[in-house]
Amino acid sequence: MLNIVYEALKELSKGGKEPVTESQILSYLARNGYSISLPDLVKSLMRLELMGLVYVTSSTKEERMVKLLVRQETTS
Repeated sequence: MLNIVYEALKELSKGGKEPVTESQILSYLARNGYSISLPDLVKSLMRLELMGLVYVTSSTKEERMVKLLVRQETTS
């Protein structure tokens, strides 16, 4: 499920250019045939944040904003 959530984030955030909300992610996953509960989404987002792939902040009391972190490739 972690990969599915990450891929949804990449699609919704236009490659990390725009933050998205949890409800946008849940809606996107439902439209694409995936059933995930809010607690499971939160667990996936926490794992992605610990891996350094996303940054999660509170936007309102009930909603969180998720920003995809884009890693810059360095060439030597």
